[in-house]
Amino acid sequence: MGPKTVWKLLRRLALACLLLLAAPAASAASGPCHAAASLAESDAAVAASPQRWTCGNANWSLAAERTYLRFSVAPGQPPPTTFATRLTRFEAMRLTVAAADGRSVSREVRVSDMQPASEGLIMRIPLPRLDASLSEVVVRIDGARHVSMLSQAHLLERHAADAAPGRRQLVIAALCGLLCAPFLFNFAFYFVLRQRFLVWHSLAVSLMLLQTLITSGLINRFVAFSVSQLALTQTAAFGAAVAAAALFTADLIEPEKLDRLHRRLLAAMVPWIAAFTAFYLLADGPLRGIAPTIYYASYIPVLALFAWVMAVALRRGSRAVRFQIAAWIPLMAVGSVRIASVLGAAAAPLDLDFEQQLAFVLEVLISGLGVVDRFMVLRRQRDQALFEARVLEQAVERDPLTGLINRRGIEQRFADCRSRGFRTMAVLDLDHFKTVNDTHGHGVGDDVLRAVAHALAPDDDTIVVRLGGEEFLLLLRGRDAAARAERRREAISTRVAADVPGLERIVTASMGLVEQTAGLAAGGFAAQFAHCDRLLYEAKRAGRNRTMRERVQTFTERRRRHRRARAAHAA
Repeated sequence: MGPKTVWKLLRRLALACLLLLAAPAASAASGPCHAAASLAESDAAVAASPQRWTCGNANWSLAAERTYLRFSVAPGQPPPTTFATRLTRFEAMRLTVAAADGRSVSREVRVSDMQPASEGLIMRIPLPRLDASLSEVVVRIDGARHVSMLSQAHLLERHAADAAPGRRQLVIAALCGLLCAPFLFNFAFYFVLRQRFLVWHSLAVSLMLLQTLITSGLINRFVAFSVSQLALTQTAAFGAAVAAAALFTADLIEPEKLDRLHRRLLAAMVPWIAAFTAFYLLADGPLRGIAPTIYYASYIPVLALFAWVMAVALRRGSRAVRFQIAAWIPLMAVGSVRIASVLGAAAAPLDLDFEQQLAFVLEVLISGLGVVDRFMVLRRQRDQALFEARVLEQAVERDPLTGLINRRGIEQRFADCRSRGFRTMAVLDLDHFKTVNDTHGHGVGDDVLRAVAHALAPDDDTIVVRLGGEEFLLLLRGRDAAARAERRREAISTRVAADVPGLERIVTASMGLVEQTAGLAAGGFAAQFAHCDRLLYEAKRAGRNRTMRERVQTFTERRRRHRRARAAHAA
C-alpha cells in the first residue's frame, strides 16, 4: 500500500468522522446580551444604559476591563443550574441570579473555583441557588484573556458528574491511541539510524497528544488539573508542538533540497513562537486586550514560512516533503480559519477544537509515514555507502594481481587474527625470481605469482598475504600449522610448472617460520615479521628451497612448566 493510497484512506476516515460526529451542541438557554465597562463603573450604571448592550453574536472584544453577560430565562423554561464557557484564565467573576419578584443572589468566583469539564475545552461552575423562578442570570467578568470566554458562554440545565464518553470522545480517544504508535517506531528507528528528526518527531507527537487530550477534555477523566494549569499547558504545548514540527521539517527534508537559509528560518521559529507565547500568557494591563490578536497574528509568518519551504522543496524534487504537505494541509487550513476568525473575519472566534484534533491526528499519522519512508531511504543510502566503503577498503587492502590481502590489510587485522588463534607466521620468498622476469618477461612473472597464490591456498585456518614482489606471508592456526605451511611451500613448484609451462627451471621458495605459544602476549606484527624474516634469510644462506623454523615460548609458560616440574619433584 503506497503513501497515496494511505492518504486517501485517511481523508475518507476524517470525512466519515466529521459526518458522524459533527452535531451542533445544544444549550439550555439562548445566547447572552453583553456590555463592556470599566472597573470604576457600577453594576447599576451599566444596567441602566440599554444602548450599551449588544444582543447577538457581534461586537465581542477584550478591550474593556470588564464585560457583562446577561442571560434571559423565559417563563416555563427549565431553570439553568450551571454556567459554562471556554476554558481560559480571568481575573475575577461574579454570578448573579435574579427572580421575577426582584430577589437576587450573587456569588464571587475565582479561577480556582471553576471546574474543567471532560467533554471539551470547557470550564463550568454551579449558579447560586435561589428559591424562586429565575428570570435572569448576569455574569460579570474581569480581565478575560480570550474572546471565546465571552462569546462561547452559555447556561446548562443541570450540573452533574461527567457523563460517560460520547461518540465523539470515543473516536478522539481511539485516535489518541493511534498517536502513541509513532513513539515505538521512532524508538526502534533511532537505534538503527541516529537521526535528529526522529527526536523532533517524537517531541512533536507527544505535545500534539497532550494538546489533544486537553482540548478534548479527556485528560480531566484521569488527572485533576486546575483551570489555570490546563490553560497555560494547552497554550504552551501548542506553541512547542509547532516549534518541534519546524525542527522536524528542517531535519527531515533531504539536505540537497533546502538551502541553509530555509533551515535557519525554520530553526528561528523556536524563539519566535516562544516569545509570542510568553507575551500572550503574561501580558497584563493595557496589553491584555490586544495580546490574543498579536498572538494569533504571530502565526501568520509561521504558516507562510512552512508554505514557502514546502514549495521550494517540492519544486526541487524532495520526496520527504510530499508527506509533509499532505500532513500539514489540514492543520494549516484549520489554523488559517481560526486566525482569520480571531482577527475579525467572523463575528466571534470559531470553535474549531474538534477539527484541530482531527488535523493533529492526520498530521501525526501522515508525518509518521514520512518518517518510515525517510528511514527506509536513509537506510538504503547507508547500506550503499557501507557497501561502497567495503569495496574501497577491499581494493585498498587487496593485491590487484593475486587477489590476496596486502601488507596494509594484514597489519590492520593482525591483533584480531592473533586473538583468533593465528599464532604461526611464515614468510616465503621465491628463489631466483628475478631470473624469471629477465628471461621470460614480466607477463610470465605475473603468471608465476598468480600460480604461487593458488598453491598457497588460503582457507579458514590459513591467511595468505602478498607482501610485495615475490614475497608472501602465511598466518596459520592449529596444531599442524607448521606442517601445513611446509606442504604449501612444497606445492609451489608443482603448481607453477602446471600453470606456467615453458619455464627453464623449477620455481622454488625459501621460508622462515615462527610458532608462538598460546600464552604469548608480547610483540606485534613488526616484531614477529622481523623474526620470520631473519629465519628466511638463514634459509637463503643455507642453500634456498628450504624452511628455517623456531618455536617461541613465553617466559610465563616456561615459569609455569618450571613450577609444575618442581612440584612433581617435590612429590
